[in-house]
Amino acid sequence: MLQVVGLLHRSANDGVLSRAIYSGGFHWQILPAGDELFGDAGPDLDGGRREAIKAGLQRTIERVDLPGGAVVVKRSRVNGPRAWWREVFRGSKSKLEFENARALRARGLAAVEPLAWAKAHPCFPSQSVYLSRFTDAVPLQEYLERGTDFDRRTLSRELGRTLARMHDAGVAHPDPHPGNLLVSFEANRPTFALIDLHAIRIGPPLPWNESLDNLVLFNRYFQLRASRTDRLAFWLAYVAARSTLPAADSTAMAKDVERRTAASNARFWNRRLDRYQKTNRQYRRIPGGHAVKELPDDFVQRLIADPDEPFRDPSAKVLKDSRSSTVIEMAVPTPSGTTVAIYKRFRITSPTVLLKNLSRTSSAMRSWTYGHNLLDRGLPTARPLLVLHRRRHGCPAEGYLLTERVPDARELSAAVAAGPHRAWADALGRLIRMMHDNQVAHRDLKAPNILMSGEGASALPVLIDLVGVIPGKPVSQSLRIRNLARLNASFVNVSNVSRTDRLRFLRAYLAWGLHGSAGWKDWWKGVARATEAKVAKNARSGRPLA
Repeated sequence: MLQVVGLLHRSANDGVLSRAIYSGGFHWQILPAGDELFGDAGPDLDGGRREAIKAGLQRTIERVDLPGGAVVVKRSRVNGPRAWWREVFRGSKSKLEFENARALRARGLAAVEPLAWAKAHPCFPSQSVYLSRFTDAVPLQEYLERGTDFDRRTLSRELGRTLARMHDAGVAHPDPHPGNLLVSFEANRPTFALIDLHAIRIGPPLPWNESLDNLVLFNRYFQLRASRTDRLAFWLAYVAARSTLPAADSTAMAKDVERRTAASNARFWNRRLDRYQKTNRQYRRIPGGHAVKELPDDFVQRLIADPDEPFRDPSAKVLKDSRSSTVIEMAVPTPSGTTVAIYKRFRITSPTVLLKNLSRTSSAMRSWTYGHNLLDRGLPTARPLLVLHRRRHGCPAEGYLLTERVPDARELSAAVAAGPHRAWADALGRLIRMMHDNQVAHRDLKAPNILMSGEGASALPVLIDLVGVIPGKPVSQSLRIRNLARLNASFVNVSNVSRTDRLRFLRAYLAWGLHGSAGWKDWWKGVARATEAKVAKNARSGRPLA
């Protein structure tokens, strides 16, 4: 192996000397900690046991176990003109991450320990490698989504203090989501370390406008998943730990963060509406439709060849068979084993529907798109797995939608008929409010389009049949009342749904515990009038209420 020893370099970030060598086809800069681990010959990454952590076109990350300890190897590639020009103007991602990690640690901020970086060509854009020491810390997002029991208040407060120290030190991470924070515990106290550092900004302490922008980005994940109490604990710890914040009303500042976060999330969700119809890390285009990446190719090809074949299976469990659609259960292979999914066929009931599919998105495609978008908005629904269309005279004709099955599910009407629970009214009111607050309306919000998942009082509502969903616009009060009235109409003739149950639902929807009860009678009367109008309309047309 050719090896050329170069000069020693002293970084302005921490004053520590690094050694430059050429080894294994790469030009390396190695810190003393890396020399202790690799030896004079430099990194020999081919001799250790490898474990993939992440793989993509632009970069791969793997753990490599070496005799002196484990390291994380992050390889960045220059794929395409954009990446080439970015490296020309900004420099190698590996070098930026290496230097930024040193700068953070020099400022007393937790970051993964850098060991070395390298580049294939010393002058031109080329593949680069960044080595850091492996630790037992895990990404915060992974830790939070494991479902393990943990002290939420302590975690929230320490997160607030960590972000405060970053902002006081003049550090702003452009993508501060919990996947870019590693968490570990010492004596049950959490500590956090930043990763993915190539684009961080380091300068003077952040003024409030820059701090606000960074807090909004950080809060986007937690506004959907953390309680208001947890977010308040974070905010109080952040304000107490900041030494460079201007004197201001911290309550007004907190409200500004929440308001701007909601607006930022809405813009993010609305921009993603066309993402589900492209090929990317999660989805792929297939002949006649789209599918999630994890569905096996042979299964997808079988459905493409004959999407009606599962409906001809005499053993298939039929859940619905009407003029407009047929719904069955079917077995679906997944990487974790065979599971049961829901397969729906949307029929073309008239030539008019066929022609409309030329100028509008079909029912099946709307269900696919809105299903994924609702999940992005934190709303519970069955995850779509695949959508297909037959074509007739150049028009999208019969549609086919495959979704995950909601576990332990019953239609809302059947669940209520078996015995209403007060908790259901609360859960349903909170869900519909969250749906409206997250800029989603549902013009067909009736009981059959809501499932209760789970048993007893702990069952939770899940939205299904999303053809009538309207996402992406603020929901006006009049539209909110029409949605609530449509749901209320499903229970007009249900004797065991009392006025008290309806009031409990409205109380949860209006969030009395947070906003108080002012104005609730106007909502009650508005929903009652809209319900009467819906009942009368169905009576005139002869359509039953459902």
